[in-house]
Amino acid sequence: MDRQAIEEIKQYQIFLGTLQLNSQLAHTKTVEMDLKGKLNPTNLMQMLFFEQKRWLNFKEFYEFYLSENQSLLKETFSYLNWEDFAKGLEARLYRTQFGLLTEYHAYFACRCIFGMEHLKRNKELDAMGVDFQLIYKNQTYNIHIFVDTPRAWAFRRFKTENKSVEKTTGWHVNLPYSLKSNRFNSLKFLPNGFGIYTSRYLYYFREELDKGNIQHNNIVGTTAEGFLYE
Repeated sequence: MDRQAIEEIKQYQIFLGTLQLNSQLAHTKTVEMDLKGKLNPTNLMQMLFFEQKRWLNFKEFYEFYLSENQSLLKETFSYLNWEDFAKGLEARLYRTQFGLLTEYHAYFACRCIFGMEHLKRNKELDAMGVDFQLIYKNQTYNIHIFVDTPRAWAFRRFKTENKSVEKTTGWHVNLPYSLKSNRFNSLKFLPNGFGIYTSRYLYYFREELDKGNIQHNNIVGTTAEGFLYE
């Protein structure tokens, strides 16, 4: 295992353990429209977390997002009541940030297992609908991280059908995670309630790669039954 990658994920998990979860924000879904271009929070997270190495908690991230985008937000959504929109936006950004932080954990964990030199992620891949790439045994795998729910699977299929995801070079692999307990792909929860990927799940993924069991565009299965791919 890569020592640098191990040290980095240790520090990252310490950060995740300091976060305060908010169930009200997690379940508020009054703002669901796409935030595109400069308003896309994933671009801001990429800049803060990977380019500037600034690991902000949600309050810090939300305030920074508003400081960068409030004028454009008011202009773009001028037809909405600002106070009501801001409340929904806060919840939307909360879900987005925490989902991205889980995705980042999968990325950091895969770097430990496969080696840092075999993982690639950037905003160009994100724009193509790919969370990160794994280059393993002369094959490129485009990894997709999302919660294992019917709604998330439907959105994954939507991206495939409408956002040219499949045009990305390499095979596409789903690594969904479950928020429910006692499932093959269940997250492990830190004392503060934040869920992280288990090494068991990701080592199984590597074993399936080594066996040649993961191919491009296989029939979609559920990780609860031991399948990781589509």
